[in-house]
Amino acid sequence: MRRRLLVLALLTTAGLLAALVVPLLVAYAEGRAEALHQERLSAATRFATLAAADDPDVLAPDLARYRDVTGVQAWLVGTDRSLLASSGTPLPDGALVDAALRAALDGVPSAPPPAVWPWRTDPLVVATPVGRDAQVLGAVLLVEGTDRVRTEVARRIAAAAAGSLVLLGLLGWLVASPLVGWIARPLSDLEDQVRQVGEGRPARARIEGPPELRRLAESFNTMSAQVERSQQQQRDLVADVSHQLANPLTALRLRLESLSADRPADVGPVLAETDRMARILDGLVEVSRTGAADREPVAQDVTARVRDRVQLWEPLFGGRLVLALPDVPVPAVLERDLVETVVDALLDNAAKYAPDAVVEVSLQPSGAGCVLAVRDHGPGVTPAEAAELGRRFHRLARHADVDGTGLGLAIVAGRVTDAGGTTTVEAAHPGLRVAVSLPGGPGPGTSAAPPGAAVPAG
Repeated sequence: MRRRLLVLALLTTAGLLAALVVPLLVAYAEGRAEALHQERLSAATRFATLAAADDPDVLAPDLARYRDVTGVQAWLVGTDRSLLASSGTPLPDGALVDAALRAALDGVPSAPPPAVWPWRTDPLVVATPVGRDAQVLGAVLLVEGTDRVRTEVARRIAAAAAGSLVLLGLLGWLVASPLVGWIARPLSDLEDQVRQVGEGRPARARIEGPPELRRLAESFNTMSAQVERSQQQQRDLVADVSHQLANPLTALRLRLESLSADRPADVGPVLAETDRMARILDGLVEVSRTGAADREPVAQDVTARVRDRVQLWEPLFGGRLVLALPDVPVPAVLERDLVETVVDALLDNAAKYAPDAVVEVSLQPSGAGCVLAVRDHGPGVTPAEAAELGRRFHRLARHADVDGTGLGLAIVAGRVTDAGGTTTVEAAHPGLRVAVSLPGGPGPGTSAAPPGAAVPAG
């Protein structure tokens, strides 16, 4: 940003210098053209006076001497453009000469050229009428090269350009650079602090620079402090809730362990659930401590995890669960509890909103990943309502008397998106179908697995 602002400041300064210098150069070039034209017009007028008073043949030596002294060619022509006297060279032709002679023979002296520039090589052409008693008898024509004047103008342009560059450099060093730094430093610092806030780190901007930037930095610091307080309050809340839930969970596990000796088949799955709840609470504590959850992906067999999870839900559905799984393992590298979270949320919704309907759970390999779908044959929703499902705390009005928070699908969609997958909610007519696309990966205990290869369940 500093470089861009400095370039902009230098370009603006250069424009101002050009606006000042260019008119001066134009005035100088026009002045030199005017002076040279006036000098030659005076000589032409003198020759015209002599030609009107004497025989034209007497004027030829004067024209030759004038050529030898000044290098300017001169001619005396009649009204029919016949050559009456010259400095020793034939009468030239060309548009400039023709226009000057035509005007002079009409009684009008030549007008000065607008300016003399180095890139214009046209000669200076001056013509004035020769007359007596208001009668035009001919014209005196002078033609001079402008090399000398063009060189003077070129030197003046070069000097002005060099001086402007030196002045521009001094202004850039003494004025523009400090001014740009005064503006750019607070902006660069504010950019760094905003990046730190985006990365979840504390940030405070320096209060410096123009008044507008100082007020902006103060507002940013106030906002940053409020964000930090809000984050700390959230972490404290998560830590408090996790701690309060950990104690009854520990007591529950102790009671279950005391019963496991008598009914291991029934108590074993429940103990596994308490272990999973303990891992979730540990993750919440980690979030409150570090601000980020430990979601390290692990290699797993999605088929086995879906089957185990559905078995835990089967008693609740009383035979209404229809399971369609592939005969081979479906390997993936996902967060440890992601599959369980998805199955639990989708079956919980099916149990609440389609309590008497058949529910289908399917898993199909798809490309490099797989698609896990849960479809119920209950009342379902309209396509417009399906598009709204998945927003946090969103619930349909007709389900107001059903227990729930409106977070299940939102949590599933967020976790799946973080894992690189997608979630699709659609009306199934009848019922509702939720399909989760999960990325694939090597199975447990392998470094890589080709598509369709059997991988041991983890």
